[in-house]
Amino acid sequence: MGLFGFLFGRKKKKQLKIGLALGSGGAKGFAELGALSAFEQNNIAFDVVAGTSIGSIIGAFYADGYSSTDIMELLKKIDFGELANMLMMKIDTAKVAEIIDKNIGEKNIEELNKPFFAVATELDTGDEKVFKSGQVATALCASSSYPPFFKPVIIDGKRYIDGAFSNSVPADVLKAGGADYVIAIDLSSHEPKSASMLDKIFPTYKGKIEKPWEKGYEYADVMIHPDLKEFKPTSFTQGSIMYEIGYRAAMEKIPKIKADIELLKKGKKKRDK
Repeated sequence: MGLFGFLFGRKKKKQLKIGLALGSGGAKGFAELGALSAFEQNNIAFDVVAGTSIGSIIGAFYADGYSSTDIMELLKKIDFGELANMLMMKIDTAKVAEIIDKNIGEKNIEELNKPFFAVATELDTGDEKVFKSGQVATALCASSSYPPFFKPVIIDGKRYIDGAFSNSVPADVLKAGGADYVIAIDLSSHEPKSASMLDKIFPTYKGKIEKPWEKGYEYADVMIHPDLKEFKPTSFTQGSIMYEIGYRAAMEKIPKIKADIELLKKGKKKRDK
């Protein structure tokens, strides 16, 4: 091979794209911050992020360059006792949008530092909606609008509620978005979403997905499922305990994740799940 061939004849090696799928779970999202801390300590960075509900909020901040510590500091500024009381009333997501805009700025998803996807559910059809563009705060509010605590978010004439009803761990969204290797975090207790509750609030709701976490397990290369059965989505005051549980759950998977990534970088097949 001549100099020209040496310089230009070889194909550029494809860069491995690692994705992070953050699941829904309200206050259980503290466990995702613990997991993020474990990843950071082990120099595991992500190229593309997707999230549902609280996972979309944490994911958007991460995609914009915030560390787990940065996000934790933001959460510390919130009066969780007041928030818990607010959740007893049916309110809109304006306050949530205000917090997001204040810290991320009135950005569009396309302006974040990393590619990001937020998952919501269209109320009138039960279909999954993946937000890939548009205002960050609006998409996150739609993804996190869990009835009866929050009213549906209306975007372009359509009503959206929490993505937990259609895809609670969006690993498949990342694979469709070009991720080669996906690490996912499932906060669910694996109890089917209560259709009767939604039926009472929204009689026209057409739920389609009985087990919204299933696609996450099908498409994730590594699934982290912290044991959070004793906690509720409203257990905000126990955030530090859930953080530690998430940290330990992620640390258990670190050896496999590192080994898989090394194999993939060498062009070899990763180990089984």
